[in-house]
Amino acid sequence: MEVEKDKEVSVDDILQILGPFGKFNMLNHIMILFPVLLAGMYSSVYNFEAMDLKYRCRRFAPFYNNTLNDTCSPNYYDTSTEVPCDSYIYFEEHSIVKEDWKRSLVGTVHNAGFFISIPLSGLLSDRCGRRLAVVFASVACGVFGVLRAFSLNYPMFIVLEFLEPALGGAMELVGPKGRVFISLLFNTMFILGGVSVTTLSWWLQSWRYLLLVIYIPALPVFFYLWSLTESFRWLFSKGQFEEGINVLKKCEKFNKVTVPKDHYDQVEKQAMKKRDAMNYEISVTNQSALKQIFSSALIWKRLFICSFLWSSSTLVYYGLSINAIELSGNRYLNYIVVLLIEAPANVCKYICLDRFGRKKVIASAFVLTGIVLITYGFVPSGNWSEAFYLSGKFFITLAYNSLYIFAAEVFPTNYRTTLLAMCSTIGRIGSVLAPQTPLLVFITLQNRLFFYI
Repeated sequence: MEVEKDKEVSVDDILQILGPFGKFNMLNHIMILFPVLLAGMYSSVYNFEAMDLKYRCRRFAPFYNNTLNDTCSPNYYDTSTEVPCDSYIYFEEHSIVKEDWKRSLVGTVHNAGFFISIPLSGLLSDRCGRRLAVVFASVACGVFGVLRAFSLNYPMFIVLEFLEPALGGAMELVGPKGRVFISLLFNTMFILGGVSVTTLSWWLQSWRYLLLVIYIPALPVFFYLWSLTESFRWLFSKGQFEEGINVLKKCEKFNKVTVPKDHYDQVEKQAMKKRDAMNYEISVTNQSALKQIFSSALIWKRLFICSFLWSSSTLVYYGLSINAIELSGNRYLNYIVVLLIEAPANVCKYICLDRFGRKKVIASAFVLTGIVLITYGFVPSGNWSEAFYLSGKFFITLAYNSLYIFAAEVFPTNYRTTLLAMCSTIGRIGSVLAPQTPLLVFITLQNRLFFYI
């Protein structure tokens, strides 16, 4: 590709020569896909660490008010009589706990860890680079996941359940922010991660073995420090121009293309000017940055709306995923189907957003989610009921994923990262509450039914 002599060369011109889908870029994307796959596993694994177990009452009603003794002959008990139950026998052992509130607490504690990881990952990425952030998050997940597999008791388990997403939560934030094809690819890998951990749980039937199998592979990501290339844009932003140019030259050599030497010189000069301008702007406005953000009624309004939508969408999104395990039929197949419905929702997002606009798509998706799920509550169990449930997951996925793009566009560029982090952090309130929703079903059943003793 030839660039006119009188035209100033930009980074985009160099990238066009290197090729957006050249071997070098694709190799880096493939390397990132592995942590994304792991992140998909780790976002779903808590559902299978603390699954509901099949159980029955320890004893049945005695005939003729017989006094119970150490002899438990079957003919002493009436299996057809229902009486209150306060003791149970469990038929399965593939869950960390048996009590319902402790099981629900696992998911709540897991998602609460993101209150720490979201700002931490942003700080780490900005200060140390994306490569180190990915490696740190992956290795942290691996270490705490493996340790959790050897938990000696519930308190130890729950502490490690919190620390994993708190220090490794950036794994879920890994992904590109540009090209549609690459974004779809990353979303697909995330879904496959959830499907993989579901299949492994179905096969292993042991939460300890499951944790070992999925968390040990995260530890070798440590070697990405020497094999994964740092973003040249981040290097430029930190004034490391020589290192950034070396990344571009490495890409040039790997893709077997030729970039004129003066192109690099021009790009470096542009990067230096841009950095100096940003530093000057920061020095002028830094003292009043927070005041500028929070004195604007428009920004407050957008922050409130985005945070509310974020919390609502995470509550419904994670709630539907978690409760899929409680539906009738095979719990594992139910969860896999609920995950797979996200794939067409992601495709629909990219088709609709540019064609119909962000607000129309998000508003329509929320309204349709509400209509479908309210209707689901009145539909008898069966094929129609399952269709409504899956439709609800489809529309809330469309709304949730579209919200990321919308929120990134409505805030000022200078403060976008800060405000997005605030929205995402507040939005995690919904995901923290979502694991508690299965308790509503259990409480309802307790109020309506009698159990055997």
